[in-house]
Amino acid sequence: MSEMKSQKKLLENPILGGLMVPVAIVLVGALIIFGITKMLSTERSYRDLVQEMQSKTFGNRWIAAYELSKQIISEQIPEEEKPWLVENLAEIYKSSPDPRTKNFIVVALGTLQSPQSLPILAEALGDDDHELRFQAVVALGNLKDTGSFDWTKVINFLSGDDAGLQQAAIYALATHRVPAAKLEIEKKLGNENVSVKYAAAIALINYRNEKSLPVLQEILQLNHLTVTPQFTDSQVETLKVNLLQTLSSESWNVLNPFLEKVEASEKNIKVISKIREALNKLKK
Repeated sequence: MSEMKSQKKLLENPILGGLMVPVAIVLVGALIIFGITKMLSTERSYRDLVQEMQSKTFGNRWIAAYELSKQIISEQIPEEEKPWLVENLAEIYKSSPDPRTKNFIVVALGTLQSPQSLPILAEALGDDDHELRFQAVVALGNLKDTGSFDWTKVINFLSGDDAGLQQAAIYALATHRVPAAKLEIEKKLGNENVSVKYAAAIALINYRNEKSLPVLQEILQLNHLTVTPQFTDSQVETLKVNLLQTLSSESWNVLNPFLEKVEASEKNIKVISKIREALNKLKK
């Protein structure tokens, strides 16, 4: 449709007046306009977008980064092309002085879930930028295979003052069941920040650590009357659902009797449903 409109506009151009225009010129003009239209309207491939991010003359790399992020999130990158994409994003990361660009790349690498990205994520853990360190930890948590990755820096984040970074580190370490992190996460069960304490308790399900049970029971009994100022009812629901899903995935039935007791007093329909799902699986 756009091609036809382009040709019609060319033929109806008032500048031409009543002059007879050679057909060849009309066709060439139409093709030029058609080509420009296609350039503006056709979605660029991920390779084109990476090239634009690498270009020294490209005016707005963030347009390319945004378009690339949409393709990554919607899983448009073929599996066999991911190594190429990771390699090129890593090159951009190393050459870019812009923390926003680095931040985007780290998030993208976490979404791509490629072990090939581990060197860049390890480098980002030592960056001065707080947001970059945080996103690197989250990306590591998203990876399915981290091989023999050195988790020392992530474990060290547990002793820092940043509650958000502590929680991200707790979940990343527990997701990969890093043995050296178990004791450090256990120490967080007594943390004065309830967000950190609850994150530690849920994370320790992956280690089947029974020292987490009192805090897990505390989470399951939270309601609109006992909720702390830090949490809304929706956040309490999310905590409980995460806890129940982790119990189910770990097939840890140590809380079964308590879950049956809590089900009778729970008011949230979604949580009740998740309790029943968990019990059905854990009783098998």
